Amino acid sequence: MNIKLILSLGIALALTGCSTSSGTAPESLTSATYIGVGNVEYDSLYHYGYNIGCRSAVTVKINPANNVDVESMKDPVLDGLTEFDKGWRSGVKACEDGISRSMYSVGTS
Repeated sequence: MNIKLILSLGIALALTGCSTSSGTAPESLTSATYIGVGNVEYDSLYHYGYNIGCRSAVTVKINPANNVDVESMKDPVLDGLTEFDKGWRSGVKACEDGISRSMYSVGTS
């Protein structure tokens, strides 16, 4: 399973190219900062971490009988990488009430 994940990430990075981000993820998480995370320049590790963190938080909230904690669902291969961890924490915080939330807010002009 981890090999498939690593290969998928490698292919995704190769297709999108490498990018650097001068923006940083919000350190103090309030609903305004973690929902408005779309203003952070694209960083695949941060975005992937957010998606996995959110999915984990929702899964734990809607299936409490499984006795699985959010931390145990964190990807062990990427755990410890700064941008992945920042995204993961933001995703967990954003979705801890069991509602999946996108990183991006869509508005009308």
